[in-house]
Amino acid sequence: MRKLMAMVLALAMVTTGCASAAGPRAAIAQQPAAAATVSMSEYVQRLQTGSRVKVERTDGSSLRGTLMKAGADAIVVQKNTRVPEPPIEIPVAQIARVTIDAGTSTGKAVGIGIASGVGAFFAILAILAATIED
Repeated sequence: MRKLMAMVLALAMVTTGCASAAGPRAAIAQQPAAAATVSMSEYVQRLQTGSRVKVERTDGSSLRGTLMKAGADAIVVQKNTRVPEPPIEIPVAQIARVTIDAGTSTGKAVGIGIASGVGAFFAILAILAATIED
């Protein structure tokens, strides 16, 4: 019975995939109102050039990059890619949201690594304890 329980536990841990929601998401394209476009234009013009930003478009797509230029009718963003790409000009009317991208701090990454290592250790320890017969 213990071996069966250990196998079920091990199988459950392997197949869950950490409960990720990696499936496709449906995006509803909405045209922003004129007032929203004006306020978005004012907002992006106040952002500091060189800021790392995440731009979400009205069609549901998004990109992360460095803000190179912000005008009244469009912004220019250099995408964060491994291979250099030309800057992308995005009209303000196509922008749903712009947020400053802080990224992940080193301390947070170390904490996540330690926590996952400790969790894996205790999971293996529990499986071994369940398989050892008295």
